[in-house]
Amino acid sequence: MYEIPIEPRQLYEGCILAAIAHAVSVGLYPELDYEHSWDNMTYCTNDSAGSRGAITFHPDGIVGVFQCADSDSPADALRLFDGAPDAILEIAQSEALQYVLSDIEGVATPVITAAFYGTWEQLFSTQSMYELMDCGGNMIRTQLLPSQDALPVWQEYYDLDASQIELIHRLFRQKMNAQGNSVVLLHDDMKALYGDTEECLVSLKELNITVSK
Repeated sequence: MYEIPIEPRQLYEGCILAAIAHAVSVGLYPELDYEHSWDNMTYCTNDSAGSRGAITFHPDGIVGVFQCADSDSPADALRLFDGAPDAILEIAQSEALQYVLSDIEGVATPVITAAFYGTWEQLFSTQSMYELMDCGGNMIRTQLLPSQDALPVWQEYYDLDASQIELIHRLFRQKMNAQGNSVVLLHDDMKALYGDTEECLVSLKELNITVSK
């Protein structure tokens, strides 16, 4: 068992920031609408090479799982949860693993190549940090950065302009301070959404960010 050097709260904030940056820019890149999403307490990410990951931020624990297209997959996903507490196993089976299902001989089966789990204080894995990143965890390398370092990466990736950066930064801070309440997107904010703005609004709604009436 390894304690991995990931700060849980920073990871959570990184996943929120990634999804907001995606939501603000997806109107111009609808072909990338699958890259980042939130479903209640679970953040999901996919790439164009067939890899995917899901991280469930449950009040009682955090579980992250990855399915890397370039890695050999273990036959039993739960093998990567050896020694995990029952509460973590419940979160993994009912939440995170439901987002990495594959058809195995006609049966929907969770297939993963990397996993971590733990509390909001510390995270663990049966894999070393190097193994974790090599087997799929590299999908969240930007999400692991502090927000001030991650935002320039997303700016370059999505070719964001100043108005979009300002909106992303403001929505991120509001989301972090919302304590579960909804965040309101003002009508003036719509000026920073380009292309198919409905795509943007769908992604923002997943984060409980909605347009003011």
